[in-house]
Amino acid sequence: MAVKDLIFEQEYDMGGEPLTFSLYREQEGDGVTITLTYEFRRSGAEPVVCKRIFFPVRAEYESPWLSWYNLICCSNNYGPIPVVSYMNESVQNGKKLAATIYPESGDDYMRILAEVGDTFYCYPYHVQEYEFMLYISRKGTLGDYFDLEEILAVYDSCEVHLDREKMRDFFCRELSWFGHEEECPIELHNCLGEEELAVTGLLFGYPVESTLALIRRTIDMCE
Repeated sequence: MAVKDLIFEQEYDMGGEPLTFSLYREQEGDGVTITLTYEFRRSGAEPVVCKRIFFPVRAEYESPWLSWYNLICCSNNYGPIPVVSYMNESVQNGKKLAATIYPESGDDYMRILAEVGDTFYCYPYHVQEYEFMLYISRKGTLGDYFDLEEILAVYDSCEVHLDREKMRDFFCRELSWFGHEEECPIELHNCLGEEELAVTGLLFGYPVESTLALIRRTIDMCE
């Protein structure tokens, strides 16, 4: 029988009612299932499964810049309730390479710009969507933080064959380039294409295995 391991829990206050999201990893043979549940513990309700992500164990890839927390709790695409406070500080705290962040006000916007100074790239992003949205990233290129051949080997082992020349080009780009909408062809919040998804996942700190599952369409959105 497969053992279910708890990866993390995150609690939210839903108008005075605590809501707990839990993420579990379960392996059976070569297959891994990541399951996200939520539970109103005070009322004693049973946990509800809201997402399942499936991938082969050979897809698992470790990096200090990638985590399930980045994906589940801080992503509008996957997250139940994005943790904006975490997301706004995640790059500065060394949790991921890049993020779009959401100041609460004009004063907060200016505070963030002043605090990051020249240490990071930080400037307005997609102002058509949010008045105060910022793109922030570390300095350097993807190639400074990830081994391209290792990443390609993981995808190849799972029969997803990324365009190597396209990936090499993305890996050579300064991280600031991805936040320039007029130059970068990748729409970070709604990207299309296997290479674009792979690169955006690395930028935003999402596990390689979750991006692989997205490309292979092996994600069940239960709710």
